[in-house]
Amino acid sequence: MKSKFLIAACAASMLFVIPANADDTPLAKQMEILNDAYKAIKKEQDPAKGAAFAKEAQDAMIKAIVELPEMVKAMPEGPDKAKASAEYRKMMGTLISALADMELAFHNKDLEKVKTIVEQLRESKKQGHDKFMDEDE
Repeated sequence: MKSKFLIAACAASMLFVIPANADDTPLAKQMEILNDAYKAIKKEQDPAKGAAFAKEAQDAMIKAIVELPEMVKAMPEGPDKAKASAEYRKMMGTLISALADMELAFHNKDLEKVKTIVEQLRESKKQGHDKFMDEDE
């Protein structure tokens, strides 16, 4: 179970910073929604409000999963791009699952579990950025 959260955290990590030169992309817009929801979740003590924020984040990631990070889009067509695209979709799916776990934790009034998921997402932020963002973004 712990490894599932770490994978989700890795996926989420790429999502909390929007590249300055890609603010208007569909992916960047969904990442902004995720980022706002994530910030609210970290502070939220009301389970109903927290569940709503987690659901909002999930909805944004469902829209984002069909997009690709600029780094992947720029890759030449071929097996490496196909692999990177699949890795991105897998990470996004895992993130959606973690956000659903978070929503359920809020519904169950298990704020300790919510806190654990938030911490795991935050701890893995850099890994996702390293995987799917150029250094200059």
